[in-house]
Amino acid sequence: MLLVEAGHAVEVRQDLLPATLARDGVVLIQGASVAEVRALLDRWTVPVEHPHQVAEGLTVIAPRHRAGDGDNEAGFTELPLLPHTDRSLHAQPPSVLATLMLAPARAGGSATLVDGSRVLTLVRHRAEDATIAELRLRAAAGRSGPPLVEFTPGHARIRYRDDRVAGPYSADGRTDLVAEFRRLTVDTTRSLHLGSGDGYLVHNHRFMHGRTAFTGDRSIVRFLARVNSDHPYAWLNRGFSIASS
Repeated sequence: MLLVEAGHAVEVRQDLLPATLARDGVVLIQGASVAEVRALLDRWTVPVEHPHQVAEGLTVIAPRHRAGDGDNEAGFTELPLLPHTDRSLHAQPPSVLATLMLAPARAGGSATLVDGSRVLTLVRHRAEDATIAELRLRAAAGRSGPPLVEFTPGHARIRYRDDRVAGPYSADGRTDLVAEFRRLTVDTTRSLHLGSGDGYLVHNHRFMHGRTAFTGDRSIVRFLARVNSDHPYAWLNRGFSIASS
């Protein structure tokens, strides 16, 4: 297994993974097995459960539903997934997410990544933090959800999705800011081709991820986790450093 800085051909030592994730928000995985990724995460995180998991914190994502089956199960179809943070409507979303490709699609199925700190930086050019804090997620049924950006001293945490389950809105009517957040998310999306044994590890409070539509039997494993409370980088559970935005 090889860990690599995104955008650079620089290997990341396993003991420096938390520090690299804190700095960059993403680390690429190459030539790995499920057991290797699980062992890597177990050194400094604890699994976070998911309703569709097949083992603690581990979910196999492959087409098993027809398009439109299940409001919250688009991941198990061949449909595209817009960039999102995982478990965005839950009280304590996982702070760490890793994926590992088991079988690539016959066509399509590229991974997509968006650096939320970059999006937030650009949004802050247009609005104060107090205004940005009024951006929220609203469930399809109309129920108001959590803030899109949660500010704490020195940190920010992004919760984002924009689909049939929930989408962004402004509690104080700044529809222009909602449109800007959406536009920036699209404009800063980058695509990533993953072969068998490849994947990525992201700071789920900072990076949004998704995929393009595909055909074939694409299958990936997703790991959800939270940093151990006694780890030096446990602050990643609160979000990313505002200085990085």
